[in-house]
Amino acid sequence: MTSRNDALILTTSASRRGWHRLQLAAECLQKYSWNYNGPRDDRASQKMSASSPALVKGSLMHLAHAHHYIRLKARQEGTDPDDWVGPEEAVELIAQEEGVSQFAPLIQKVYRAFAERNEEADESRRILGVEQLHETMIAGKYLLTGRIDLLFEDPDGRVWVLDLKTTGRLTASHKDFYAVSGQLIGYQHLVRQTYGDRVAGMKLNLVEHGGAEPKFEHITLPRSPNLEARFVQTIIDIEESIERMEKSGRAYDDWPKAMSELICVTRYGECPFIHQCRFGAGVKPGGDWSWEG
Repeated sequence: MTSRNDALILTTSASRRGWHRLQLAAECLQKYSWNYNGPRDDRASQKMSASSPALVKGSLMHLAHAHHYIRLKARQEGTDPDDWVGPEEAVELIAQEEGVSQFAPLIQKVYRAFAERNEEADESRRILGVEQLHETMIAGKYLLTGRIDLLFEDPDGRVWVLDLKTTGRLTASHKDFYAVSGQLIGYQHLVRQTYGDRVAGMKLNLVEHGGAEPKFEHITLPRSPNLEARFVQTIIDIEESIERMEKSGRAYDDWPKAMSELICVTRYGECPFIHQCRFGAGVKPGGDWSWEG
């Protein structure tokens, strides 16, 4: 959490032992090792300016979303919402700080449309937490953390976990796509440690920013009971695979590699370590690597 002229700006970054870390290892143990064990110069940059445009837009929209709801929470609790920077100002300030100011006008426009659309729904929600950190121990030895976008109570007293997702285009497949997300299944697991059976499920605010005008969809995520039942064991399996490699004595650049065009190149672009995997640690870009070279 930071401040600007005595008004606060929320932290919306990933938590320290969250699903992102585990997903890296599940996708590719070498990707995990590059990121956590490799020389600092080889690690993925944490600056927004080093991310793909899609990820930058998503990060800035998350920031606007968070400030929208933290100010609503303040109004509900009778405190001053102006203790928090306004959503559009927060986007402008962080975009400038991160060197991605070119994206701020688009996200501010999308946010204004989002706020207008959600005004009625917001009145029926009691905000319990915004960008709130939750944590639990898995099998008594593995810390799992998660920073929850939004936690709210509906008029019937049910607790809902809500996550914001941005996309260039809304499609009917988003429900199925996110229903298998370990991140979102993990969020529900974490919140149940506090609220138990009051947790009704997971909702998504889907935001399309790729068209001439923004579009929105608010959905309840379908259950994945088999994945939910096996979530804890999945965490244990991934953590044990990391431990096994750490105890193996193998060099940081000699961990198992996925070697998959579906993992090495994703919908967000190339893996940030694709060059190291193709040519080796410490080999600089350039040179003739063709068969004829």
